[in-house]
Amino acid sequence: MTKQNDRTKINFKRILLLVGLGGLPLGILTIFIQVPPSCGCSNSSKNTIGSFIRAQQAYFSEKSVFAQSYSLLELGDGDAPAATTYYRYSVEMGKNKSFIYATPTKELPTDLLKLGLTKKGFNSFVGVVASDKTNKTTVSIMCRSEKQTLDKPPKPVFKQAKFSCPIGFKTIN
Repeated sequence: MTKQNDRTKINFKRILLLVGLGGLPLGILTIFIQVPPSCGCSNSSKNTIGSFIRAQQAYFSEKSVFAQSYSLLELGDGDAPAATTYYRYSVEMGKNKSFIYATPTKELPTDLLKLGLTKKGFNSFVGVVASDKTNKTTVSIMCRSEKQTLDKPPKPVFKQAKFSCPIGFKTIN
Protein backbone atom coordinates (compact mmCIF):
# COMPACT_ATOMS: atom_id res chain seq x y z
CA MET A 1 0.00 0.00 0.00
CA THR A 2 2.81 2.39 0.60
CA LYS A 3 3.91 2.05 -3.04
CA GLN A 4 0.41 3.03 -4.14
CA ASN A 5 0.38 6.07 -1.78
CA ASP A 6 3.83 7.14 -3.00
CA ARG A 7 2.68 6.86 -6.63
CA THR A 8 -0.44 8.88 -5.89
CA LYS A 9 1.65 11.55 -4.19
CA ILE A 10 4.10 11.67 -7.12
CA ASN A 11 1.27 11.90 -9.68
CA PHE A 12 -0.42 14.60 -7.60
CA LYS A 13 2.86 16.57 -7.47
CA ARG A 14 3.30 16.24 -11.24
CA ILE A 15 -0.23 17.42 -11.88
CA LEU A 16 0.27 20.34 -9.50
CA LEU A 17 3.57 21.22 -11.21
CA LEU A 18 2.00 21.10 -14.70
CA VAL A 19 -0.97 23.22 -13.63
CA GLY A 20 1.35 25.71 -11.94
CA LEU A 21 3.67 25.96 -14.94
CA GLY A 22 0.73 26.21 -17.31
CA GLY A 23 -0.98 28.84 -15.18
CA LEU A 24 2.09 31.06 -14.95
CA PRO A 25 1.97 32.24 -18.59
CA LEU A 26 -1.76 32.77 -18.28
CA GLY A 27 -1.21 34.88 -15.18
CA ILE A 28 1.39 36.97 -16.96
CA LEU A 29 -0.89 37.42 -19.97
CA THR A 30 -3.73 38.74 -17.81
CA ILE A 31 -1.53 41.70 -16.91
CA PHE A 32 -1.66 42.77 -20.55
CA ILE A 33 -5.41 42.39 -21.00
CA GLN A 34 -6.68 45.74 -22.17
CA VAL A 35 -9.83 47.23 -20.73
CA PRO A 36 -11.48 50.33 -22.17
CA PRO A 37 -10.97 53.48 -20.12
CA SER A 38 -14.14 54.87 -18.64
CA CYS A 39 -13.46 58.53 -18.11
CA GLY A 40 -15.55 60.31 -20.75
CA CYS A 41 -12.82 62.92 -20.97
CA SER A 42 -12.97 63.94 -24.63
CA ASN A 43 -16.56 65.12 -24.52
CA SER A 44 -15.85 67.75 -21.88
CA SER A 45 -13.16 69.31 -24.08
CA LYS A 46 -15.48 69.42 -27.04
CA ASN A 47 -18.12 71.13 -24.87
CA THR A 48 -15.61 73.62 -23.44
CA ILE A 49 -14.41 74.64 -26.90
CA GLY A 50 -17.97 74.86 -28.21
CA SER A 51 -18.95 77.10 -25.29
CA PHE A 52 -15.99 79.39 -25.95
CA ILE A 53 -16.86 79.72 -29.65
CA ARG A 54 -20.54 80.41 -28.94
CA ALA A 55 -19.65 82.96 -26.24
CA GLN A 56 -17.31 84.81 -28.62
CA GLN A 57 -20.00 84.78 -31.33
CA ALA A 58 -22.57 86.21 -28.90
CA TYR A 59 -20.09 88.84 -27.70
CA PHE A 60 -19.34 89.79 -31.31
CA SER A 61 -23.03 90.05 -32.26
CA GLU A 62 -23.58 92.46 -29.34
CA LYS A 63 -20.44 94.60 -29.58
CA SER A 64 -19.07 94.02 -33.12
CA VAL A 65 -15.69 93.02 -31.62
CA PHE A 66 -14.35 89.90 -29.93
CA ALA A 67 -13.70 89.77 -26.21
CA GLN A 68 -10.02 90.45 -25.53
CA SER A 69 -9.92 88.34 -22.37
CA TYR A 70 -11.45 85.07 -21.29
CA SER A 71 -13.04 86.64 -18.21
CA LEU A 72 -15.02 89.09 -20.41
CA LEU A 73 -16.88 86.08 -21.84
CA GLU A 74 -18.13 85.29 -18.32
CA LEU A 75 -17.30 81.61 -18.72
CA GLY A 76 -14.98 81.53 -15.73
CA ASP A 77 -12.12 83.24 -13.97
CA GLY A 78 -8.58 83.36 -15.23
CA ASP A 79 -6.98 83.56 -18.64
CA ALA A 80 -8.38 80.26 -19.93
CA PRO A 81 -10.76 77.47 -18.90
CA ALA A 82 -9.63 75.58 -15.82
CA ALA A 83 -7.47 72.54 -16.48
CA THR A 84 -9.08 69.15 -15.98
CA THR A 85 -7.54 65.83 -15.04
CA TYR A 86 -6.78 65.04 -18.68
CA TYR A 87 -6.66 68.41 -20.52
CA ARG A 88 -5.07 71.83 -20.19
CA TYR A 89 -6.59 74.77 -22.05
CA SER A 90 -5.05 77.85 -23.57
CA VAL A 91 -6.57 80.73 -25.52
CA GLU A 92 -5.26 83.35 -27.92
CA MET A 93 -7.47 86.42 -28.24
CA GLY A 94 -7.08 88.82 -31.13
CA LYS A 95 -9.06 91.65 -32.70
CA ASN A 96 -10.32 89.58 -35.60
CA LYS A 97 -10.06 86.01 -34.32
CA SER A 98 -9.78 83.95 -31.17
CA PHE A 99 -8.29 80.49 -30.72
CA ILE A 100 -8.82 77.92 -27.98
CA TYR A 101 -6.68 74.81 -27.54
CA ALA A 102 -7.34 71.64 -25.53
CA THR A 103 -4.09 69.75 -25.07
CA PRO A 104 -4.04 66.32 -23.37
CA THR A 105 -1.87 66.18 -20.27
CA LYS A 106 -1.43 62.43 -19.83
CA GLU A 107 -2.26 58.98 -21.12
CA LEU A 108 -4.59 56.57 -19.37
CA PRO A 109 -3.46 53.01 -18.48
CA THR A 110 -5.65 50.41 -20.17
CA ASP A 111 -4.15 47.19 -18.83
CA LEU A 112 -6.27 45.16 -16.42
CA LEU A 113 -4.22 46.02 -13.32
CA LYS A 114 -3.69 49.71 -14.30
CA LEU A 115 0.09 49.31 -14.30
CA GLY A 116 0.55 51.46 -17.40
CA LEU A 117 1.89 48.61 -19.53
CA THR A 118 -0.59 49.60 -22.23
CA LYS A 119 -1.93 53.13 -22.54
CA LYS A 120 -4.60 55.08 -24.35
CA GLY A 121 -3.95 58.66 -25.28
CA PHE A 122 -6.41 61.41 -26.01
CA ASN A 123 -7.09 63.57 -29.03
CA SER A 124 -6.19 67.24 -28.97
CA PHE A 125 -8.75 69.86 -29.98
CA VAL A 126 -8.56 73.35 -31.41
CA GLY A 127 -11.32 75.85 -32.03
CA VAL A 128 -11.29 79.23 -33.71
CA VAL A 129 -13.81 81.96 -34.35
CA ALA A 130 -13.15 84.91 -36.67
CA SER A 131 -15.03 87.88 -38.01
CA ASP A 132 -16.25 87.91 -41.59
CA LYS A 133 -16.14 91.63 -42.37
CA THR A 134 -17.99 91.38 -45.68
CA ASN A 135 -21.06 89.71 -44.13
CA LYS A 136 -20.59 91.24 -40.66
CA THR A 137 -20.88 87.77 -39.10
CA THR A 138 -18.51 85.20 -37.68
CA VAL A 139 -17.01 82.01 -39.06
CA SER A 140 -15.78 79.22 -36.83
CA ILE A 141 -14.45 75.70 -36.82
CA MET A 142 -13.66 73.03 -34.25
CA CYS A 143 -11.05 70.38 -35.07
CA ARG A 144 -9.97 67.12 -33.42
CA SER A 145 -6.68 65.34 -34.01
CA GLU A 146 -7.01 62.08 -35.90
CA LYS A 147 -4.35 60.45 -33.72
CA GLN A 148 -3.88 60.56 -29.98
CA THR A 149 -1.21 63.02 -28.97
CA LEU A 150 0.16 65.05 -26.09
CA ASP A 151 1.14 67.95 -28.38
CA LYS A 152 -0.60 71.32 -28.61
CA PRO A 153 -2.61 71.41 -31.85
CA PRO A 154 -1.65 73.74 -34.71
CA LYS A 155 -3.93 76.57 -35.83
CA PRO A 156 -6.63 75.94 -38.43
CA VAL A 157 -5.98 77.46 -41.86
CA PHE A 158 -8.07 80.43 -43.06
CA LYS A 159 -8.61 80.54 -46.84
CA GLN A 160 -11.30 82.19 -48.95
CA ALA A 161 -13.41 83.36 -46.01
CA LYS A 162 -13.56 79.94 -44.31
CA PHE A 163 -11.47 77.75 -42.05
CA SER A 164 -10.12 74.28 -42.66
CA CYS A 165 -8.55 71.97 -40.12
CA PRO A 166 -4.77 71.50 -40.10
CA ILE A 167 -3.25 68.33 -41.55
CA GLY A 168 -3.93 65.37 -39.26
CA PHE A 169 -7.14 66.92 -37.89
CA LYS A 170 -10.79 66.61 -38.85
CA THR A 171 -13.75 68.91 -38.42
CA ILE A 172 -16.22 68.08 -35.66
CA ASN A 173 -19.62 69.55 -34.92
